Amino acid sequence: MFDIEREIRDTRINLCLDCGKCTVVCPVAQHDPDFNPRLIAQRRLGQNSNISQDDTIWSCLSCYMCTERCNYHVRFPEFIHALRFEALEEGAQLQCAHGGTLQAAMHMMARGDLHQDRLGWLPHDVELSEQCDTIFFVGCAPYFDVLFSDLGVNTLDGIKGALRLLNRAQIPFNILANERCCGRDLLLQGDREGFLALARANMEEFARHNVRKIITSCPEGHYTLKVDYPRILGSTGIEVVHLTEVIAPLLRSGELNLGRLEKRVTYHDPCTLGRCSRIFDEPRQILEAMEGLELVEMEQNREKSLCCGASPWVHCGVVNREIQQQRLAQAEATKADVMVTACPKCQIHLKCAQKSGDVNVSQVEIQDLAYLAGRSLD
Repeated sequence: MFDIEREIRDTRINLCLDCGKCTVVCPVAQHDPDFNPRLIAQRRLGQNSNISQDDTIWSCLSCYMCTERCNYHVRFPEFIHALRFEALEEGAQLQCAHGGTLQAAMHMMARGDLHQDRLGWLPHDVELSEQCDTIFFVGCAPYFDVLFSDLGVNTLDGIKGALRLLNRAQIPFNILANERCCGRDLLLQGDREGFLALARANMEEFARHNVRKIITSCPEGHYTLKVDYPRILGSTGIEVVHLTEVIAPLLRSGELNLGRLEKRVTYHDPCTLGRCSRIFDEPRQILEAMEGLELVEMEQNREKSLCCGASPWVHCGVVNREIQQQRLAQAEATKADVMVTACPKCQIHLKCAQKSGDVNVSQVEIQDLAYLAGRSLD
């Protein structure tokens, strides 16, 4: 299933030249002079490679800014993912953020005999269609809100907003009480066995409920279910769409109308939703459909959007914090009332930077896109 040498060839890393365009646009390289994508490639392709000793492979954010700029279409983040798997196989040790709590939760969710109590937050007025073959994939929000309660994070507000939008649009869906984490963070950090356990558990759950279509508001869940599952497990036979791809066309056609929201906002493109899935217009169309809302763009937006500094919950440090502070400063420069994002992890990482105690960090309000859209329906 996993062939490291073939994977490395498929990333086209051998075509990496000395142009340095990836290094110029890489947010990590701008803050860490020791991080250089070309040198990482050269070290791995050398005859005496010892990748488990190369700490720089853990610094990559998988933001895909480099692939946006590379003229030779080298897929450097996927090269890094392969190296991380190889490093762990050689005995490298992960430096887990938050005491390894996220990794422990993901591994617990991979257990075959798991029975979760994860729907206690579900509002009573949300209508579910239990026999429907379309589901809404909630993702890790119920766990995030417990783990990051000290940050004032409430990613479930975004989920509730998404469900309200779907109900208002009269789109039937069900929610599975025993879905698992999609596994993307384990995949990105090189824990492929952990990822496979989660992916197979989810696929068994989908098959048990005859799922044919999945709607999700999480960018990483969307990409993982739509791209990674078929790539690694084979065809799933399930259509996967992001919430914005469902709602934006209904707004354009007039089948759905949002309410009024007097706010000046700026939109932060999550890397996985934007550069990976190429969903740039739909979130903005949803924002612009709210009467009274003014949308202003940050210095770096759309394909050039700056990452929130997120990692797959490993090796998070000073460089990540500096990138987060840079992004918050860009939001503040727009004079927006609210920084809107469509990703729970972006919200968590940016709010974490705001709680650092640094008086120079912008305290711009951060809100979820679906939460704001749902709130406008009141």
